[in-house]
Amino acid sequence: MKIAIIATEASADFLGLKLINVLQKRNKKLKFFGIGGPLMESTGFDSFISINNFNTIGIAEVFFRIPKFLRILKEIENKIRLESPDLIITIDSPSFSYRLVNKLQDLRKENVKFFHYVAPTVWAWKKYRAKLFSQLYDKLFTLFKFENKYFIEHNLETHFVGHQIFFDKKVLKKKKIITFLPGSRNIEIKNNLLRLKSVISHTSKAYSDYSIYILTFDHSKSMVKNILKNINVKIITNFDEKQNILSKSFLAIAASGSISLELCKYQVPSIIVYNTHIITRTLIKLFVNVKYASIINIHFKKEIIPEYLFEKFTYNNLIKEISILVKNQKKRKKQIEFMNNFSNHMLLKKKNPAEIISDHII
Repeated sequence: MKIAIIATEASADFLGLKLINVLQKRNKKLKFFGIGGPLMESTGFDSFISINNFNTIGIAEVFFRIPKFLRILKEIENKIRLESPDLIITIDSPSFSYRLVNKLQDLRKENVKFFHYVAPTVWAWKKYRAKLFSQLYDKLFTLFKFENKYFIEHNLETHFVGHQIFFDKKVLKKKKIITFLPGSRNIEIKNNLLRLKSVISHTSKAYSDYSIYILTFDHSKSMVKNILKNINVKIITNFDEKQNILSKSFLAIAASGSISLELCKYQVPSIIVYNTHIITRTLIKLFVNVKYASIINIHFKKEIIPEYLFEKFTYNNLIKEISILVKNQKKRKKQIEFMNNFSNHMLLKKKNPAEIISDHII
């Protein structure tokens, strides 16, 4: 059996790794190819193109790179056709996934099936995507139970599996570590880190008894080093080392995204930040219909994790909030209690997500 997997970002690379690991244990003769990062490639996965080609996020940022994305889209389409897979699995990246799978629908006459893992956030914006996805895919696997209804109403076979991170890691004792996570894609990292630079510099001096870490990726390490030169921080890119540091962190300042789930799992008191292009920012404010960025805040319908997005993402706001979460045990305890409750909610499914999805494949 030949399986094409499309994972164009770091969080999807992790989910793809776990899925491949389970499938390989069940059947060593399976062949995997498509798009994946270093984690998936460590299994022998054949990645057609570097995941670094997808280091763009945001409406305005993508707009200026449309010719490149169209070229990559065509290249991947051609390579998938050449390999003739039995199953195509796309993980997250809904815009790219939709466009690719839409172009490959004629493969259905060869009995090719299409699965998608991580539902598009239709509950936040672009609700119409639920119908579009339902027309293209055979099965959808969701991270959150409440997402199912948006797709089931369009007759898409939808299964809640939970998030892999909650099944893999243990909470470790906290140490004097303050961690900054500026994002996963180059433009995102740059936008956030330029605003965080003065905050990181202040933190390294004001909390000299703490170790300050920047968790990033190989593709962005040189850029991060250049932005933060002459600031006393440790930059980590190795996946296992990053997980270890994160699990022991006393406080984390993180870009909005799936990292908030990991912080929740590890019960790390956190601050969520985000900066983006002014056009993207304007469109988000116009069309996004949820009040919060962090899934934990969305779930509880109130701000448990402090959020400093766009204009609120300032030096003064951040150093004040960092001081509160370092010194105020009551505030820290409140966050941890809600994180623990959310983690228990995510574990309603007792079975490993990769195992559940594998049951639908083999």
